[in-house]
Amino acid sequence: MILGYSEIVKRRIIPAIQKIADFSYLGVASFSSAGRVSLPAAIDGEVFDDYDRALSKSSADLVYISTVNSRHAQWVKKSLLSGCHVIVDKPAFLNLKEAEKSIILAKKNSLCLAEATVYAFHPQIDMIRRVVSNQNTSPLRLSTMFSFPPLHPDNFRYSKTLGGGALYDLGPYAVSCGRLFFGSQPRQIQGWVSSRGGKDNLELSFSILAQYPDNRSLVGHFGFDTEYRNCITLLGKDSCLEAERIFTIPVELENELKITEKGQKKILKAPAADCFGLFLFRVLESIQKQDFKEFYDSLFSDAQVLDRLRKSALKERR
Repeated sequence: MILGYSEIVKRRIIPAIQKIADFSYLGVASFSSAGRVSLPAAIDGEVFDDYDRALSKSSADLVYISTVNSRHAQWVKKSLLSGCHVIVDKPAFLNLKEAEKSIILAKKNSLCLAEATVYAFHPQIDMIRRVVSNQNTSPLRLSTMFSFPPLHPDNFRYSKTLGGGALYDLGPYAVSCGRLFFGSQPRQIQGWVSSRGGKDNLELSFSILAQYPDNRSLVGHFGFDTEYRNCITLLGKDSCLEAERIFTIPVELENELKITEKGQKKILKAPAADCFGLFLFRVLESIQKQDFKEFYDSLFSDAQVLDRLRKSALKERR
């Protein structure tokens, strides 16, 4: 059951579901767009114009929440209490307390609760980690950037009451990078809001500087007020790895990983893949095995670091 008929649902989630044989039913609930929902013909499905009715009437046992950010916690709780496993768009929650309470509830009911930070499941991430895994190439510095042109003025990311702002929208990318490539939380973290705008004067961009154990560090720039940039650079003692399209990548793209080791350059090709489909498949595996630790731990770790980042970046306003 999908709660919310967002653009990401239409463009990526439903197409990914169509390719996975494990899905025999698909329901979509939308308050405002129920009449425009297009369901795939090959899967039995239903359309609802009310979330509560969808949860009570459908046969679904897995819920994907793709509402505006401010409604995530409410519908995560209702979905878990209805006995469903839950996937929720990033940012899963607007504060650390909501994340902690939701994970406790999921554990109590032996249900999956996963945040859809799907880029982490693309094969290029494991390729990068393998390349930089030995002692001489292990990354010491990580530089990353995800910034793009302004969105439509009516986009919910410009609304405070709907959980907007660049720190919520792009913060999960910033904090998950360290977890994926350094395998730990930062010892110190500093954030800066670079620009503000819109009727609520929310942050449109921010920068991050974080220090990790073993003298490793991360610097990043994120926002929706510049030309498009989506990349990562990892520097080791004798190596440098650069990659474009790290956070969002088209299904058909074979990405290039540019590697320099002791002055010698080479390019590795990452296979084309659907990270949404791979993420959904991993969730289904965890449900089959009844082992949700991977998703609990990732969600909670990222929520903790995002909480620290937001507090640091927004300190200037207090």
